Amino acid sequence: MAVKRKSQKSYQKTYENAKAYYTHGGAAYNIDPLEEERPQKRPPKTKKTNKKMVMQGRANRAYSIKIALVLGVFFCGTLAFMWSSALVTAQRVETQKYKDKLAELKSENSLLALDVAEQMDLDTVKKIATEKLGMVEPQPYQIQYIDVPEQSYTIHYKDETEKPEEKDSENALVRTIVGLFKKE
Repeated sequence: MAVKRKSQKSYQKTYENAKAYYTHGGAAYNIDPLEEERPQKRPPKTKKTNKKMVMQGRANRAYSIKIALVLGVFFCGTLAFMWSSALVTAQRVETQKYKDKLAELKSENSLLALDVAEQMDLDTVKKIATEKLGMVEPQPYQIQYIDVPEQSYTIHYKDETEKPEEKDSENALVRTIVGLFKKE
């Protein structure tokens, strides 16, 4: 049998491809050589492709800057929200402290008002005056009555805020409208 010999290069290719498929034993598989994918040659760079690449790079940078700005604004907004929430919480705590203090002062004030009312009782005043201060009731000859003439009495005047009613219909309408908005 005459075997046709292949060129030296084809044997080298077959040998290189066969290295990848090692078999144990004496029988070798019939392996067809794989076509190697060779990188295609780049077309020569022209000014148009350079400009396209530059424009693409600029577009990528602009997109990156936009994303960074959006993230920065979002981050700042989140910080502002957290800051305002913290301020509101601090004000709420301070307000609660003042409310507690107010409730305490009101209870103390009511206790003091009760104490004052108790001390203003005429029986209590008489008891303190006689026991603690050593006072005694006046004798009948020590009491003197005086007559106060009527001219000295206090005279109550009419309230000046009350105005006499006017019969003019326009003024009555104006008074009615103003009366609706007055606080009573």
